[in-house]
Amino acid sequence: MAEHGEINAVVAHSMLGTIAAARGSIETVLAHDLDAATIESLLLMAMRRLDVLADRVRAVAMGFPDEVLTFMEDLHAREKAD
Repeated sequence: MAEHGEINAVVAHSMLGTIAAARGSIETVLAHDLDAATIESLLLMAMRRLDVLADRVRAVAMGFPDEVLTFMEDLHAREKAD
């Protein structure tokens, strides 16, 4: 079984990627003079990413289901094999 720290690191890395994507969209809107459609598109993308992040944080707060633990264990085993 993978250590909880390893599982947490994988989940945290994924969350950081989601945060970076949302932040990049917002920063682009703030830094550039964009047309309304592009602004809307970027802000909607940021909102979708933040919704995904909220779901992941909710799952972490409730504890990892067995399916997630099994997936992480399999992923960890494959990484060690490479």
